[in-house]
Amino acid sequence: MSDTTDIKMKICLLGDGGVGKTSLVYRFIQNRFSTDFKSTLGVNLLKHEVVLDNLRVTVQLWDLGGQDKYEGLRKLYLDGSQGALCVFDKTNKASFDNLEKWVRSFQEIRGEKPMTLVGNKLDLKEYIVVDDDLAKSYAASHNLEYISTSAKTGEQVETAFKTLIQTVIKNTQL
Repeated sequence: MSDTTDIKMKICLLGDGGVGKTSLVYRFIQNRFSTDFKSTLGVNLLKHEVVLDNLRVTVQLWDLGGQDKYEGLRKLYLDGSQGALCVFDKTNKASFDNLEKWVRSFQEIRGEKPMTLVGNKLDLKEYIVVDDDLAKSYAASHNLEYISTSAKTGEQVETAFKTLIQTVIKNTQL
């Protein structure tokens, strides 16, 4: 690995409480799923290393609590972030309707840094109320990537994180 370049980056996960942000992080880092996660209190900070092409990337993952009571702290947590996964629950229309708040808060603090829209809980097909066409339309109108995932099965989780990481790298001067 002597030809690798080391990069460090900070990525935040945003979205309403209960959409599966913590489950997505643990699926990505440890390839595990649990139904026992408690609501994130403020922020949960984790690190993960990935190798993409000739780059060894250490990613700080900031899993932000989605409850309104943490809104005052988010500016501090978002500071220095190079990208974000904005997560909604495909079975919860309110979490989709609240995306504008999350996207706007990130962009107000971080400008036009890369963001990926993630529709989680794909495995609950019979309960889905936000279809991919609606999510893709929202993503396109905000110049975001869109990926549908399931933290429970692991479907597309690695793709969501790696797509954002690659976009951050592409937009960063090395």
